[in-house]
Amino acid sequence: MDYKEALEIGQARARRAAEAIEKWTGAKACAVCAVKPAGDAGEEGPAEWEPVGENSWKEVACDEGFTGAGGYHLLVVDEDGVPKASTVDRFALPMVIALAEGLPMPVADPGHGELWRLMGQAEERRTARHWALHMEA
Repeated sequence: MDYKEALEIGQARARRAAEAIEKWTGAKACAVCAVKPAGDAGEEGPAEWEPVGENSWKEVACDEGFTGAGGYHLLVVDEDGVPKASTVDRFALPMVIALAEGLPMPVADPGHGELWRLMGQAEERRTARHWALHMEA
C-alpha cells in the first residue's frame, strides 16, 4: 500500500483510539502510531507500509521517564501490539488499572501481557486483604 494512503487510514484509526480512551476514562489521550511496516522489512527498512490495524485491545506500558519518577500509560493497541493511542499522563498502578477496567475493550495479550499480569496482581492483593480481614478463628 502507498505510504500516504496507509498514513491517512492509520491516522483515522489512531485518532478514534485516542477518542475512545478519553470517552471511557476521562484521561487525556493522543494518537501514537498510524503506520507499520508491511511484512518483512529487511535490512534497508520497509518497502511497503500498512495502516495500524482496525481492531483494538487495551494494554499498559511502564514509563520510568527521564527523571525515573515511574508510572504507567494506558494504551490501545492493534492486533500486532502496535500502539495506536496512549494516555498523555502517567498514572500510578492502582489508577491505571481502574482506567483500564473502564475501557470496554479486551485485554491485549491474555495470560501474558503487562496489563493481564498487573490486573492479576491487583486481584491477588484484593483477595489476600479480604481473607486477612475475614479470617475465621
